[in-house]
Amino acid sequence: MFVVTPSHMRQIDQRAINEFGIPGIVLMENAALRAVKIIMDRYPLPRCNKVTILAGSGNNGGDGLAIARHLFLSGYRVKVLVVCGRGRLPSGDAGINLQILQKLKTTGVYTDPGQYASREMQPLCLNSSLEILYTGEGQDLYGAIEAVNDAALIVDALFGTGLDRPVTGLYAAIIDEVNKTGIPVLSIDIPSGINGETGQVMGTAVRAADTVTFGYYKLGHLLFPGRNHCGRVHVVPISLPGDSAQSTGVNMFTLNDREASQMLRIRPRDGHKGTFGKVAVIAGSTGLTGAAYLASQAALRSGAGLVTLGIPADLNPIMEEKLTEVMTFPLEDGGHGHLTPQSLKDVCELIEGKDVLAIGPGLGKNPGVFEILWNIFGKFNISIVIDADGLNHISKDMKLLQAHCAPVIVTPHPGEMSRMTGLAVDEIIGRPIETASQFASEYDCIVLLKGAASIVAEPGGRIYVNASGNSGMAKGGSGDVLTGMIASLLAQGYGPFEAAVLGCYIHGRAGDDAARLLGETGMTPVDMIDAIPRTFQRLYKLKTEAIEELYKTEA
Repeated sequence: MFVVTPSHMRQIDQRAINEFGIPGIVLMENAALRAVKIIMDRYPLPRCNKVTILAGSGNNGGDGLAIARHLFLSGYRVKVLVVCGRGRLPSGDAGINLQILQKLKTTGVYTDPGQYASREMQPLCLNSSLEILYTGEGQDLYGAIEAVNDAALIVDALFGTGLDRPVTGLYAAIIDEVNKTGIPVLSIDIPSGINGETGQVMGTAVRAADTVTFGYYKLGHLLFPGRNHCGRVHVVPISLPGDSAQSTGVNMFTLNDREASQMLRIRPRDGHKGTFGKVAVIAGSTGLTGAAYLASQAALRSGAGLVTLGIPADLNPIMEEKLTEVMTFPLEDGGHGHLTPQSLKDVCELIEGKDVLAIGPGLGKNPGVFEILWNIFGKFNISIVIDADGLNHISKDMKLLQAHCAPVIVTPHPGEMSRMTGLAVDEIIGRPIETASQFASEYDCIVLLKGAASIVAEPGGRIYVNASGNSGMAKGGSGDVLTGMIASLLAQGYGPFEAAVLGCYIHGRAGDDAARLLGETGMTPVDMIDAIPRTFQRLYKLKTEAIEELYKTEA
């Protein structure tokens, strides 16, 4: 599913209007009808019979005014608060929708049709179920506060995705009042106050239970803190031309279960260990054997045919006890419990004949690790996934990344990315897409920048924004699990970018599964590994069902 910026969305709308001749008011009407369907499904009559709609003066407010009309005509009691910042009433398409509402209010309606033999006998009553209020800067907010509190549902249509300045004054006061009420809020396109491109809170922002957005996810829905404000996001079509995203150069996407299932490859029934790839994992040092366990076990659970853990020889007895299906390969360590330059011969022997190397988790800070990395890079035609201490050692000389002749995937968290780039952690967190994209381009590698909304970037410009996962995964060891999963997918023949994207998504979904069973507080990375098979099983079931449905259609 494509992810767009506000700039992309403006181009898409203008293309629909100017090139295809779809009037803007038609797009507005389509948006309103889709939003009304969500409202009627999620907040049905008679349980939710009073709706307050907050309408700004722009097109987002126009959507809200059209929604008000349809809800009123569907039997809801609707109160519309038109917020006129800088004294401006809605104009253009939004103004037309306001005029329609005003006419509905003054025309009157026929009531209780079942009690009368004919329409001519029905009494004509004023529309007490539709109320339109106006407020502007400097005006008494009593009416606005009353409107906000006198509702079973608040529809937020103050600002759209193009907000690029802090929310202050009248708007800030109304948003803060909305957040105090505890009444469910459904936001139109994006919660008012959230920057549609960065996800940042522009002073203050609505906290919605639901967000209905049109055509595509906006970046601000997926990046934090914006994602915390959106609640459940409903992406609905409004009859935009099918190639809209591609035609405007959109290069970002996210996944859901259905889309992830389509990326999975069917495992051949006559496959053997070699078919599903051989993974070498080099990980662990004294005190950090858990990282070695997590990475190698996750690789096996993710479908690799053969996983071999290279572990400092002094620690091998521990791993022989902890691991049953994963083979271990003792690496000469001189009794130190960590890699040394003397480990290189064994490391080379381990790598020989393998399809993928995962290196870094728990290796520690001993300088011997850097020497081994220097001797591996550029000398073995093997795909490499580098994480944790592997990245910390590479940061000493970034030329290492450019020396390798096979695909490289790096999986830094912001701290590790900071060491490799020299950028401040706050800058990386604030600009994750730009940071990951620039790094991928400069070092010709796949970057998975880990975070609450992880980003995967490739040198060619494609960007994946991850929407799976939860706070229960914010525990030491989760990254080691991810390293093993990506290495496993690479070994099974997935392309580097594909493996990083799928690994990232399925890693998060396994975390979601673990949280569902155990709760976010108590779940651990081992619980995530246990959830990996169930997650793959669920996705493969979706894939099978889609294939069967396709055959039925063709038949």
